[in-house]
Order: sequence, then structure tokens, then C-alpha cells
Amino acid sequence: MEILTFNEFIIKKPVTDLQDLVNNPVQYIVNIEKDFNEFISIINNNRDRYIEDGILTLEGGLFIQQHYREISGVKYFDDLPTLWSYILNVVEEYLEIGNGKSYFPSQPIKIQLNQLQKRKVEFLIDHNRLEVEQDVFLKVILDRAEFFFITLVKELSLSKYKYEIDQIQKLKSMI
Repeated sequence: MEILTFNEFIIKKPVTDLQDLVNNPVQYIVNIEKDFNEFISIINNNRDRYIEDGILTLEGGLFIQQHYREISGVKYFDDLPTLWSYILNVVEEYLEIGNGKSYFPSQPIKIQLNQLQKRKVEFLIDHNRLEVEQDVFLKVILDRAEFFFITLVKELSLSKYKYEIDQIQKLKSMI
């Protein structure tokens, strides 16, 4: 059985030294899965700072691990809702033509999803690669993206993200 995990984190204080972030992540990030209530509290207590016209502008990223080997971690961050949207577009392109590619919203960090033989996929962030069963990958990534966007809509009342929830349902129906 494949062990593949996707979890989001947010940046809770400005990063001026990437190496310090990598060495001391607890000082800079909140893991959404592990510290869900803190995540919700940070957004709700700072709505003027993070929400403009119903859109969440919040730096964060994804912890992606395969068999406890990190593919993406704290040094890869950007606008989190937009990053998730770009990843969903990569998945959609993959399902339509067999591969998908994009970049982080504000950085030249490549995101790529390629079809391999025997119903496997290759997923790359920057030069970090994982190879996994297609069904496992698509279920994990789409379920996690759905959790994130449902949280934005239901817990934070950000209804503009219903589009992404609809997109995820469409992608699930294509599998």
C-alpha cells in the first residue's frame, strides 16, 4: 500500500531568512491538519489582513511525503489558495491529455504531473519527484484539496471558493 500524504501549512510570520525557516519551521508555520483551530483563529482574528473582497491572500504551502520521504516542505511556499488552484489545473490537464504542468503562482518552481506506464504517475515539484499509482495519487490530492476549499467556504465563509469545489467534483468524475 502506498503511503502518500498532502498537508497544508501557512506562514504565520514574515520569512526573511529561508534557511532559518527550514531549520526552525515551528517559529514560522502552522500545520493546518495538526493545528486546525489555530489556523481558523489566525484567519478570523486577522480577516482585514488576509481577506480582500472574499479572497484569501495567505502564504503557505504543502507538505508532500511519500513513504515519509519529503517531496515538498516549508521552503516551497506561495499564496496557498492560488497554489492549490494551480495544482487542480495541473490535475485537470493531466486527466485530459496525459500530462499537466504549471508553476507556483509567484515563483519559477515547476509543478508537473506525467502519466507513466502501468497506471502510475510521476509528480514533480521543482526537482523533487515521486512515482505512485495513479488512483492513489488522484484520490489523495483531490480529497485534500477538497478539504481545504470546503474549509474556506464553510469555516471561513469564503463562498468565492465554491468554484474550486465544483472543479474537484468534476475531476473526481473524470477518474
